[in-house]
Amino acid sequence: MTAELTKALIELLTALLGTLGFALIFRIRYKYLPIAAVGGMLTDLVYLLATLAGASFLPAAVLAAIFMGLFSEICARTLKAPVAVFLLPCAIPIVPGSFLYYSMVNLLGQNETLFRYYMLGALEIGIGIALGTTISTVCVALFFYFKRKLHKA
Repeated sequence: MTAELTKALIELLTALLGTLGFALIFRIRYKYLPIAAVGGMLTDLVYLLATLAGASFLPAAVLAAIFMGLFSEICARTLKAPVAVFLLPCAIPIVPGSFLYYSMVNLLGQNETLFRYYMLGALEIGIGIALGTTISTVCVALFFYFKRKLHKA
């Protein structure tokens, strides 16, 4: 097994466990915990595959957030639960916490170049999460809007 594959598997495992941990903190019902944890891992997998394909922070975050939104909508409708039950934990692996941390470290250390790099990365990922979630929500709303229109016609 190569070093990159090992690193990716460790990242996916920590995404699964981290999502599970935050789902417990959010007090999600026990029957939804495995699905939320797997959703977080899959969201991280989409982000990881996008970055391995050469995407920068923004497009990778948008793709991961679109997947996260669609996954959450499908699980919520299938299991008759609120979308937030799945959406919030699934977002945890792609939240740019390390970027914010390193930007503050470099701000205090007066390293302007690295501060800008990490702060712009955090902003790109944050905007990507917001944009991707919005796109998926609008797509689902439009799908059901046109589905209702077709049934009435």
